[in-house]
Amino acid sequence: MNSKIYGIRMHVALLTLLPLLASVISLEAFFLHDRFTDLDRDLITRGQLIARQLTASSEYGVFSNNRLFLKDIANNALQQPDVRAVVVLNSTPEILLASGEMPSAFENVSGTLYADELLAVVNRKQAVFDNGKTVLLYQPILSAQVALDELDASPVVQQTGAVVVEMSWEQTHRLKSRLLWYSILITAAFLLVTLYLVHLASRRIIEPVRELSNAIRAIGGGDLDRRVKLPSCIAELCTLTNGINQMTADLQRERAILRHRIAQATEQLRNLAFYDTLTLLPNRRLLNDRLTQALATSARNGNYGAVMFMDLDNFKPINDQFGHAVGDTLLIEVARRISSCLREMDTVARFGGDEFVVMLGDLDADRALSVKLAQKVAEKIRVSLSETYYLSFQDEEKAEKKVEHHCTASIGVALFLNHEASQDDR
Repeated sequence: MNSKIYGIRMHVALLTLLPLLASVISLEAFFLHDRFTDLDRDLITRGQLIARQLTASSEYGVFSNNRLFLKDIANNALQQPDVRAVVVLNSTPEILLASGEMPSAFENVSGTLYADELLAVVNRKQAVFDNGKTVLLYQPILSAQVALDELDASPVVQQTGAVVVEMSWEQTHRLKSRLLWYSILITAAFLLVTLYLVHLASRRIIEPVRELSNAIRAIGGGDLDRRVKLPSCIAELCTLTNGINQMTADLQRERAILRHRIAQATEQLRNLAFYDTLTLLPNRRLLNDRLTQALATSARNGNYGAVMFMDLDNFKPINDQFGHAVGDTLLIEVARRISSCLREMDTVARFGGDEFVVMLGDLDADRALSVKLAQKVAEKIRVSLSETYYLSFQDEEKAEKKVEHHCTASIGVALFLNHEASQDDR
């Protein structure tokens, strides 16, 4: 199963942003939880403080059943943030005062009628009752009485009433919501800035890597002239760049050497295929090719051509007397003399052994004149070949020696015109 391949930028983003995102969310959750706890604790603490202050202030009003006095005290408490209602009870317990917004907990409070939540708080004397929307704080009103005839006795503490304060969670929840949104926005802004910085950092790495990748792809495709140039270089990427450029230069040099060797080998093969290795004259294969071209030229312009066949006389004795090395030297000199008697457009080839072929092309349209021209060239060759040969060789003791040799040639001449002859005719 093939796994999906991601680029460097994706890996950098994932390896950077995912741990960072997890860290930020964890820290944010810890901070919000701690802050929310502080807000909840702050509301309860303020409510308890208000309740204690009310119990201290309400003791006289409860004792004297002064509801007007209690109402003034309750109205002052209602001015405090998050206080929705205040309920003052006597020891019966009877509701002496229910002041405030009259939330659900107190909707049915009238005289001694209690809502379920308030009844639960009063009966159980529960200090804190939270229903999610509001919190009820119960604080008893205690009175210390001292008997007149028992001055030394400890005072008797009695509950003369109670105060229930309802605190609203609404403002706290709004603060929590605002704090949550602020945290989300700050976190998002932080992540966006981080993402941008990661983008810049990854780009600084990715652009050189992409350039290296493209260069390697081009080099692999055969473009050895390609060189990697990075605008800004990281140490490791600089080392890699220099290595690639050096490798490419080495490959380019090796390719040039290989091409040169291939060209040399090709030229050698060509020479082996079309030239005689001893005299460096064209061989029979190249002669046939040039004869075909000469026949085509003769057909096009109507001029005659001539082919001369010649073999050396008195060649075998020098081979037998002095060896093949001297005979080879003689053949090389013969090839040179024949070539010196011809035009650049003519061809001399070694047919085999001591046999040579000369092809004269584009002589003349008149046959008789063409015969004369061919005879003139043949005579020139014969005279040149009949001159004395001075051949150098080394004997068995490696001593340099020279030998004089006289050699003549038998030459046969044949004219051709394209419609009268082919390259296989003699």
